[in-house]
Amino acid sequence: MGDPAAAVAQLKAACDRAYDNNLHSCSNAVYDLIKELVNPGETYRQANEFIDYWDENWKSVSLEEGFGLANRGIVVVGGLKVLGGHGHVIAIYPGTKIPNGGYQYFYKPANKYLTLKPTGTYPRALSTSISTTWPGTMSKGDKTVWDPWAKDEAFSNVEFWAPPASF
Repeated sequence: MGDPAAAVAQLKAACDRAYDNNLHSCSNAVYDLIKELVNPGETYRQANEFIDYWDENWKSVSLEEGFGLANRGIVVVGGLKVLGGHGHVIAIYPGTKIPNGGYQYFYKPANKYLTLKPTGTYPRALSTSISTTWPGTMSKGDKTVWDPWAKDEAFSNVEFWAPPASF
């Protein structure tokens, strides 16, 4: 498969470009990443549609498998479908695991900023969002795959996939 360090550098660079070019759309960021590194002819989909497509056409992987694959330079995507709404999709950003949380968010009931306390270590994420209300959805490898959902209950439903050709 070539030089693993070069593949990881290529994945990081593609994640960075996808983030920079799509600050307000998780679907567009992941779409750009897939077009660049997996399938130049990829069809654009919204988050829920991507999740349905991956579920039928890509290989389901555990978070640990996905972490290992991303650190070999392989695109690994994840997402959580929202029925009757918009889901959210991300990609695993290669690198070491880091603590989740640790960033400030505005807590409306108390009308003040709080810091989300870390609860564990997770793989890094490429994540953008149309919504700017939750800072955990914005990550250029500086937050984790857990942070867009920020709750163990929600994160337990997030699924991950890798392109079948990567196996």
